[in-house]
Amino acid sequence: MTFNFQLWTFSFKLSAFSFRLLTERQGPKIENILQLLVTLIKNMSVIIVLAYVLTRSRLFASITSGKLHFKNKLYLTFIFALFSLYGTLSGIQILGGIANIRDLGPMIAGLLGGPLIGPAAGLIGALHRYFLGGPTALPCAVSTVIAGLAGGIIFVLRRGQLPGVTFAALFAALMEVLHMALVLLLVRPYTDALDLVKQISLPMVLANSLGMGIFIFIVLNLIKERQTEKDKRRIEGELHVAREIQLGIVPKIFPPFPNRSEFDIHAILEPAKEVGGDLYDFFLLNSDNLCFLVGDVSGKGVPASLFMAVTKTLLKARAHEEQTPAQILEGVNNELCEDNEAGMFVTVFLGVLHIPSGRVICSNAGHNLPYILRKDRSLQKLPKIPGIALGVMEGFSFKSYEFTLQREDTFLLYTDGINEAMNPEGELFGEGRMEEIMKNNHNVAACRLTGELKNAVRNFAGSAEQSDDITVMALKYHGNMSIRLKNNISELERLAGFLEALGEAHHVPVKTIMDVNLALDEIFTNIVSYGYQDNNEHCINIQIRADRTELQIKELQIKIEDDGIPFNPLEIPEPDLDVPLQERKTGGLGIHLVKNMVQDLEYERSNDKNILRLKKIVTA
Repeated sequence: MTFNFQLWTFSFKLSAFSFRLLTERQGPKIENILQLLVTLIKNMSVIIVLAYVLTRSRLFASITSGKLHFKNKLYLTFIFALFSLYGTLSGIQILGGIANIRDLGPMIAGLLGGPLIGPAAGLIGALHRYFLGGPTALPCAVSTVIAGLAGGIIFVLRRGQLPGVTFAALFAALMEVLHMALVLLLVRPYTDALDLVKQISLPMVLANSLGMGIFIFIVLNLIKERQTEKDKRRIEGELHVAREIQLGIVPKIFPPFPNRSEFDIHAILEPAKEVGGDLYDFFLLNSDNLCFLVGDVSGKGVPASLFMAVTKTLLKARAHEEQTPAQILEGVNNELCEDNEAGMFVTVFLGVLHIPSGRVICSNAGHNLPYILRKDRSLQKLPKIPGIALGVMEGFSFKSYEFTLQREDTFLLYTDGINEAMNPEGELFGEGRMEEIMKNNHNVAACRLTGELKNAVRNFAGSAEQSDDITVMALKYHGNMSIRLKNNISELERLAGFLEALGEAHHVPVKTIMDVNLALDEIFTNIVSYGYQDNNEHCINIQIRADRTELQIKELQIKIEDDGIPFNPLEIPEPDLDVPLQERKTGGLGIHLVKNMVQDLEYERSNDKNILRLKKIVTA
């Protein structure tokens, strides 16, 4: 700062001295000086073209990186030496001297390339000027070399960093004042030198200062733009990584529980920005209970995503502590309220599904009310449960609510990025459109329903920018696929009806259901006919689980359990099918048929019960 001020003060005093010379009574007319200034400025305008071309070349990249190789140093010297020659050749002959912008090239070369390039460019320009001759040849040549050297010294002092526009302009002004001083010192007679200085000093000081200022401004502006673009790319890269991390926090592998055919769950999260504040999660608390939740953090961007990650972690940790949904929300709320100086909050709907019964216990912390989409296409909005957003008020007491999902019912949760999505005209998507889409997709898989809602919102929004994070979760309840049969042949009709309903509900091909029905018919008949030695009523349990992909079931896993006498059907010898029917031994044909209907068959005796397990690959 001190050096800049001293330079500015000295330049100001010398410029004032020059101006005083110009305004003396015997001096030239102001009109002549202004005409000369305009001409020099026109000549100087080529510096704009030079700055534009240089800053878009590979040479400029090596300059800004501080890695100037020998070849690039030669290029830089040659370019600004040519500009110095141009400054001389485009000058104006006045009183035996030349009004010019020759010193500008070496000054810039020194500022950009250092103490070798500046003087080298200046030396070339100086030799050219010296051999043109005239009374001012020597001082003009010396001043050109000094200008390049001074630029190089500044380069060293600033460790290769370009000076600001003001500093550079004052530096150029000082060099031209020094130029005029050399003319007065070395040219004789003195009166001729003084007349020349009166004519050209002010135009040359202003033209060179202006040219230097424009060049440095263009270069610094481009460096700033490139640094801004570099920072932008870095931030975008970091945000992209943050987005991947955030999306990695929530479950994204579907189906998440391929061995659980009692329910089907799917969720979508699309942040409005690179990262957002919406969240969802679901996880098994044990073999009979599924916890699920959807939330929406206040605000957007990185702060919301961090708050979202903390909230999700706390909710999952609390849920595994054998607490009710209301107690889970109360505990997390109290933790979020501690040291919440940013005043952030999150709305959350959290529920626990009892898988065998379909009963759901839930609690709501100020979130959008979910929907129950019944199998018959009717739609029920959950009643409002008292609750506020988490992080707002410590010690708040949340309430629980219970309801039951029937087989093939769907429970849908969402954030306001769905119903409050806007089109280019500012119209909201609204709950009406959302409800219509749900009714039209009442019998589809969970992933199909979430996809239809997301696509509908996108189509509605069109070219409008996404204003909020979009999150939607669908939980379709299939129920426990099991049946308890009495040890009575008449129960075969119930078994057939159960399998037919299962096939329709899960879109299992008819051929697969027929094969399973045939195998179970044979097994059930054998148990009823030969498994019991009394006339009491017994129960035969059949449980079916499905191994599914995202869209369909690919394998049925069937378990048949009875409390009859120990009997391992796998120990029965295979029938000899080559022997005539009347000569074959009795037995074995039924189990042989079952083995051909399924892909795997296992038997065990456990807790005084026969357990037979079989697998059936689902084929179209």
